[in-house]
Amino acid sequence: MIIRSLILILMLMSCQSGQDKQPRPSASPADSIVDSNAGSTKTVQDDDRSNWQKPSFVIQSLGDLEAKTLADIGSGALGYFVFKILGQTDIGKLIAIDIDKEAVRMLNILKDALAEKKASKLDIRLADINDPKLDDEETDYILIVNTIAYLPDRINYLKALKSKLRAGGKIVIVDYKTKRIPSFVDAPPYEERVLLHIIEEELYEAGYQNIMTDDTSLEYQYYIAAEI
Repeated sequence: MIIRSLILILMLMSCQSGQDKQPRPSASPADSIVDSNAGSTKTVQDDDRSNWQKPSFVIQSLGDLEAKTLADIGSGALGYFVFKILGQTDIGKLIAIDIDKEAVRMLNILKDALAEKKASKLDIRLADINDPKLDDEETDYILIVNTIAYLPDRINYLKALKSKLRAGGKIVIVDYKTKRIPSFVDAPPYEERVLLHIIEEELYEAGYQNIMTDDTSLEYQYYIAAEI
């Protein structure tokens, strides 16, 4: 998986370095990622992760994203859910957020390689660990995948996120179960995982309502959704 990711990065860097010498191709590597997530082609992102992550299940659970705004907190360098969502929905705006400068740099390379229509929907932001860099009532949905365990002050962070959601807004959290997980999943060690019931209670303490938990639909992860 790491090798495949490096191949993608090299392809994208090559694409960037040659932009001044030749016209922009009609189908870029990033467009291929987005198209593959809609089911048309296969790329390095269509790997074993899709089998256990079940991105379509997560995306469909969010509801109708047409003309809506979603913030993906902890997007990662390759923007796994960012490009899945761009490929599978008619989302209005997608805000990709990460605290790692290198991840943000790579996301911007991917964005630059997208077709203009898709790139115009993607806003990439470098955040602080305690500040997602969202404006008040800026987004309809917040998605946090494989990231919640690394927030040092989760309750206050979750409280602050409430003001970033519009009326009827929804937050979805997906993270690893505390069970034995095969090595191909690349899950963090036990001490870096948070039990489902702890996140559930923290959401209640932060003032969320209509909290729904699901620890069966995903084999190695739990799913939590809540509303403001």
